[in-house]
Amino acid sequence: MKFKFPLQKVLEHRKIKENLAQKDFQEAMMLLNEENARLEQMLQQKTGAHAQAGALSSQGGAQGPALTQIHEFLKGQEILIHRQKQKIQEIEKLVESKREVLRQAAQEYKIMEKMRENKFEEYRHERLAQDQKEMDEQSILRFKAVKES
Repeated sequence: MKFKFPLQKVLEHRKIKENLAQKDFQEAMMLLNEENARLEQMLQQKTGAHAQAGALSSQGGAQGPALTQIHEFLKGQEILIHRQKQKIQEIEKLVESKREVLRQAAQEYKIMEKMRENKFEEYRHERLAQDQKEMDEQSILRFKAVKES
């Protein structure tokens, strides 16, 4: 007789649910990483514009229009950076909710897996006891057969 876990379908369902939660979490993390990279790029552009403005002002001469343009770019970049930081905060909240869903799904799967392991151990002990009983019966029958002859 082979071991058959009565709740195997439920175990498989929970494993699929955990895998889907893992996939959702990884997608959210990927999105967060992309948005953080975009923020880093914006900050680098701002630093580059500051350096360019410093170089232009050290050159002297009629650099007014170029410096004005850089100043306007920096103001716009500050607004974009602020919006990007807000967007990242929202995505971090999403990532945390996905992490919680994943943690819950993993916990539910582990509970079912532990139950399956416990049932298997029960089956194994019952099987060993049954095998021992059969071997004892065979030994008794052999002993009787030897005594009678």
